[in-house]
Amino acid sequence: MLTVLTTYLGKQVHERLSARIFGHILLSEPMARVYTRSIGHYITLAGDDTFKSGTIVASLLQSFVGFLTAMIGLLVLYQFSSSIFFGVLVFLGCSLVLIGSLIGVMMKLNATAVTLSREAGTTFVEAFNSLRSIRALHSERFVMSSYANHMHNYVRKLVQMDAIKSGVKAFPAIVLLLLSAIALRPAAQVDMTDAALFAGTVIVIRVFASLGQMAAACSQLLTDIRAVRDIGALVKLAQEEWRPLAGISAIKVSTIGLHQVSFGYDDRGHVLRDVSFRFEAGHTYAIVGPSGAGKSTLADILLGLSLPNSGAVTVNEGVLSLEAARRRFMLVEQQPKIFSTTVRENLLLGAAANDDALHAALDVVNLDDTVRSLGEGLDTRLTYLGENFSGGQRQRLGIARALIRQPDVLILDEATSALDLDTRIEVVAKLRTHMRDGIIIFITHDPEIAALADEVLPIGEPQTRAVAATQEGRAD
Repeated sequence: MLTVLTTYLGKQVHERLSARIFGHILLSEPMARVYTRSIGHYITLAGDDTFKSGTIVASLLQSFVGFLTAMIGLLVLYQFSSSIFFGVLVFLGCSLVLIGSLIGVMMKLNATAVTLSREAGTTFVEAFNSLRSIRALHSERFVMSSYANHMHNYVRKLVQMDAIKSGVKAFPAIVLLLLSAIALRPAAQVDMTDAALFAGTVIVIRVFASLGQMAAACSQLLTDIRAVRDIGALVKLAQEEWRPLAGISAIKVSTIGLHQVSFGYDDRGHVLRDVSFRFEAGHTYAIVGPSGAGKSTLADILLGLSLPNSGAVTVNEGVLSLEAARRRFMLVEQQPKIFSTTVRENLLLGAAANDDALHAALDVVNLDDTVRSLGEGLDTRLTYLGENFSGGQRQRLGIARALIRQPDVLILDEATSALDLDTRIEVVAKLRTHMRDGIIIFITHDPEIAALADEVLPIGEPQTRAVAATQEGRAD
């Protein structure tokens, strides 16, 4: 009963902690941190680390019970024979030294195993999401070998840890049996009756069985605590109070101001420095610049996903906070995330809209006729990553998904790059009509899209001069 109850408690810790960690990643984890950590880190955090946090609870209870049982056994042993009691204590002291060194080795192995598990998880997910590129580059064997090597080293560490764990549990008993066999060898003189010898043996075996249970549980406890690299952080995340979901502000966004905004990642230095600009409703803007200049980072700051290191973002001249206005901003990425569900659910993703609104949004991006021609229309199921849609169709589906939410600010991060020129120009024109009272911000390398904007914000010194010259030419 105790085993079942401790197992249940450990699984409850795993279940609830994993859900809390996943919620933290979705709701609160800073984007700058997400960008710089591997996917294996988060898989391990929400998976292996929370699982081991559950086993920590179970191991703690089991080691406590083993300790109490062993103490009761030692008390009985002392009353039975003080000489045997002190002999067992000396033996346990010597065993403890060896067991301590074995546990130290196991903890080091476990730390290595955690790293290998994260590397294997990252390799698996990255390969799965990049399968087309891997096959096109004929790199399948290399990736297979890399993953197999990670798994081989990981499993080897697990086997070594289990072997040491079994040794920690069995070693004292094995040595004691050998000593007993020597002491009770044939023709040896034992100053004890058969009944007393039998009773003493039963008591000693019971003591060592309890101590073995305690040692095994303690070794599991210590290695799991070491493996969960920051148990304090996990506990803190589990206790984190999530802010209630902010409602949509009744005040429409009319202006956005960037005031001396700078931002940098710890390992990359500053990607934005002293950016100042003003966006106004009813206008279309293009943010241009070379790769790595910080265009997408600026989008994250506008969306409130990243906070600037210095400077400020104001909405409606400071009357409305960026946090309160966030749900009036929508981003469409170059590769919109498509889920393995229906067209309708891909558009809604938790939003509320009737079929007329869905078809109207699809019509703005010239996708309505395509969806209506599908066998089940809006209820047609998309395959993994939306592979039964072309790249351009997926981009337009992403734009329609944003329009359903009736944004005041629409940010398109290379979101029309997969469209042919005629379709791109037509979709942009319809978007400008649809968003005539809002703000459209294109993040683009495409000079054709930049030419359609009312104003251009250049990011990066080389691009600044080029755009300035282009604007002068257009003015002429």
